[in-house]
Amino acid sequence: MIQDIPSSLTCFPEASPAKGDYVFQSKGDNIALTPWSRAAKVTQPLVKVGETTLFLGAAPDPIWSDTQYLRRLPSADLRFAGFCANHLSRWLLNHRWCGKCGALLTFKGASLHCTACNHEIFPVISPAVIVGILHQGRLLITRYADRPYRGPALVAGYCEVGESAEATCIREAFEETGLHLTRLRYFASQPWGLSGSLLLGYFAECTDAEVRLNDGELSEALWLAPDEVPPPPDPCGALSLTATMIQAFARGETLL
Repeated sequence: MIQDIPSSLTCFPEASPAKGDYVFQSKGDNIALTPWSRAAKVTQPLVKVGETTLFLGAAPDPIWSDTQYLRRLPSADLRFAGFCANHLSRWLLNHRWCGKCGALLTFKGASLHCTACNHEIFPVISPAVIVGILHQGRLLITRYADRPYRGPALVAGYCEVGESAEATCIREAFEETGLHLTRLRYFASQPWGLSGSLLLGYFAECTDAEVRLNDGELSEALWLAPDEVPPPPDPCGALSLTATMIQAFARGETLL
């Protein structure tokens, strides 16, 4: 998965920009990752992996892309660094003012501080689930109706307040497909910087195979046997937890 890299990663390192580093920019749903030069202006080191640091800032003539571009970076270290930089940069840009008193927040250590009321904010991580639904030796493969990612997917969704991860799996499966889950089993987890999430993967059986696409989030859902599942969508292999779970099913490693 994308977090399986050979080098260690540090968030908010103490670093000054140098040759080999990058400037990370975020604008709406798009990002730009540009090699650092002296013409660039940097404001905050975001992540360091190996000897390379990604800085929040502005570079001349950035090339804007959607965040899916980060999945296609040739270096495993840089891919994961880009994911984490995306997570941290959006947190910083979305939390400029104190939610308690309205004063300007300042960055200190690994958190944001309000000097007016001493309120402290740490990076926000949103828990979400991914569910591999099984029925009589087949896996339910889905595709999103309206998202930049067009590859094979599994049922997924964010945990709500007061809800366990297991309860989220059951609710999301029913809301998206009309299926009732049984025999829910944990598989693995993954930090996913494109959505600022910690993904929790589960496999589960369902009581019947009649799929009803209820809420419009999915464009299709197909029951596939192990030899029918598609390959990972990324050229460098199974980067996502979703792709890892699909390949685990193809190998018979679903823990059910």
